Amino acid sequence: MREKIRQFMAGRYGTDALNQFLSILAVVLLLLSLVTGWGIFTWLGLAALIYCYFRTFSRNISRRTEENYRFYNLKERVAGKFRGIKRRWDDRKTYRYFRCPKCRQMLRVPTGRGRIEISCPRCGTQFIKKS
Repeated sequence: MREKIRQFMAGRYGTDALNQFLSILAVVLLLLSLVTGWGIFTWLGLAALIYCYFRTFSRNISRRTEENYRFYNLKERVAGKFRGIKRRWDDRKTYRYFRCPKCRQMLRVPTGRGRIEISCPRCGTQFIKKS
């Protein structure tokens, strides 16, 4: 039996991080539909599960790899935003954060210095803020 499954999966994509995310999302949505009784969560959970199985058994490996790569990029961008928010929260007593008015670069300035002139390292714009 194990050999037949191995032969069936030969040349197919299999699982990756996006499939794991879709599986967990499907379980969460199906549990949510049980708790709330709303049918939309059932259909969304089943759609996520079907797409997960479609990706697992797909023979278009390059396309599935590209989808997984885009998922990792999105995941890293979201995680980076949360890391930035956490860092700002941890530094809130010793630093103030400002955005450059020209290039929108986030700049960190020590607190308690009064009115200071801030120079953006990216674009060179200088502006005055109270720290």
